[in-house]
Order: sequence, then C-alpha cells, then structure tokens
Amino acid sequence: MVRRYSRVVRATLALALAAGACLLSPLSAASAAETYPSAGPVTLIVPYPAGGPSDTTARIFADPIGKTLHQKVIVDNIGGATGTIAANRVLNAKADGYLFFQGSPNELILPTLVNKAVTFKPEDFDMVQPIARATIVLVARSNLGVDSLDDFIRLARKRKDAPLSFGSVGMGSMYHLITERMAKEMGFKVQHVPYRGSSPALIDLAGGRIDFAVLPFQTSMLSLQHEGRLKIISTLGSKAPPALNEIPKVTDSKLLKNFDYGITGAYFVKKGTPQKTMDALHQAIDYALQQPAVRQSMEEEGRSVFDPMSADASRAYWKKEIQDLRGLVEIVGYQAQ
Repeated sequence: MVRRYSRVVRATLALALAAGACLLSPLSAASAAETYPSAGPVTLIVPYPAGGPSDTTARIFADPIGKTLHQKVIVDNIGGATGTIAANRVLNAKADGYLFFQGSPNELILPTLVNKAVTFKPEDFDMVQPIARATIVLVARSNLGVDSLDDFIRLARKRKDAPLSFGSVGMGSMYHLITERMAKEMGFKVQHVPYRGSSPALIDLAGGRIDFAVLPFQTSMLSLQHEGRLKIISTLGSKAPPALNEIPKVTDSKLLKNFDYGITGAYFVKKGTPQKTMDALHQAIDYALQQPAVRQSMEEEGRSVFDPMSADASRAYWKKEIQDLRGLVEIVGYQAQ
C-alpha cells in the first residue's frame, strides 16, 4: 500500500514539474532575448569584397560595437549582384540579430526598383541606425586630358561616336544612375562597365581600361593620384569632410547645377528582430559613433559621420531614403530589367 502511494506521489510530482517547465518556457525565451548576444559571436555582413570602402568602414566599427556587446564581431564579405546576394543572406537567416547588415540604398532600395529578379522589399529590413554619408567622386584615368568637371563635360559632349566608358559597382546601382542622370542633363552619352565592387573598378581605371568611374571616395585614390595613375576630378556632392578640402566640389562647376549626391551607410537587421535585440545593437552603434578614433578614421575615408540618432528618427530617415531613390529612378527613366 505504501509503495503504491509512493508511486502515485512520484507521478504527480513529475506532472507538476513538467507543467511548471511549460509555464516557465515563455519566461526563459524572454530571458534569452535579454541576454543577446550571449549565444556567441555576431556576424556583420558586408555586401562588397574586402579592400573597398565598405569593408574599411566595417572594420572601423566592428571592434567598438563588439566591445559594447561583449562579443566578437566577425566581418563577412559577400560581394556580387549589387549587394543583393548579401542582403538575401540576412533575410534567409533568423531574425535574431546574430547576422546584421552594413548597407545603403544602393543594396536595399535601388535593386528592388531596377531589377525584376529581386524579390525582397526595402521594408523587409529595419534600419538600426545610420552611421555616415559617403562622398561620391568622379575619378578619371590620368591621361584623359581633363582637369575639372566642366572640362570633363565638354570632352564627353565631343565623344558622340565613341562615348566615354565608366565603371560603377553594378548595373542599376546609385553610382550608375547618378552618372546616367548627369549624362542626360548635360547632353552626352556614356558606356557603362559594371563591376562587383569599387576595388576592381578602381584597378581597371588605374590601368587605363576604362575612362572614368563614379565611386565612393577611398583613401587609396589619393595614393593612385600621387602616383599619376588617375585623377580625382570632383565630388558629386556639395559637402565633404575636412580631409577632402583639396578636392574640387560639384558646386565649383559652371555647367552642372543643382546636382548633390552622397550615399548613407547604416546598420540593418531583418524585420521581426526582437526590440530588445535591436536596442542592444542600437546602444553598441551609439557607443561607436561617439568614439573620437572612429570619427577621425571615417572622416579620413571621406565620410561625414552622423551623431547618434534615436530609433524613431532612424525609421523616419529610412522612409525618406526610399522616397528619394524612387524619385531618382523616375528622373533617369530607368526601366526594371
């Protein structure tokens, strides 16, 4: 009788423990979210090959972000298809913040407007926070024979039978479209040569295989200019950090008016990422943006660095970026392919 009673007590206790475990499971899940990223290192996806300006930015931010998260941040370079391969890598992963994306409208907005094969939408990503605005420059091969943006426009107008060739980071990229807009407004034609990133485009330009390129500024351009392998003709935006004061600005041109472009880099996560995880990343990016060494390194790379921005302001900024880029595609008249 005693043995039978003991068996009943043990069975009842086991059922009670099991029920308790079920009741605690939501709390445990919440605790797991609170302790992000305790499960291991965090991977920062960069949508271009190593060695370019995007890669440089990632490596400037990786250490201070990791310091705040108390985890190593691993930079993973995935180039190709104007950044959409890397973007899909994030979308195919869990929305848990262990993969986050360093991107811009060039990878997350424009491809959705100009490439029919791209199935995601800009709204599939949440902007955690913008970090910097890159200076876009027009760079020419050293023996093209131009010294200013107006010289360049005059030469391009003369080359009706043999249009100047230019490189960008991909078909339908922002650099491609703003060049097409400039050509349309200034009345000349160009021949586009798309590349998988800025570094290979710069290599071909320095080798004289293309006439010019429209790319985000990177410090290696200064070295190549000093060596006589290329010439930085002008920025294509009205503002640039102090480190680039010696480079002529688009506002110096007498021919090209009301032309002002830069490109904002930011950190993104897959939509649906828990808010507490996003808050942790936001705090880590805030810390990085406040570090003098980070700001100095970014400005030397031709970036105008943002001050920390609230989550609401970041969302509003992302919404405006989407609207502005849709307007650029309409101006150029680019048809989705």
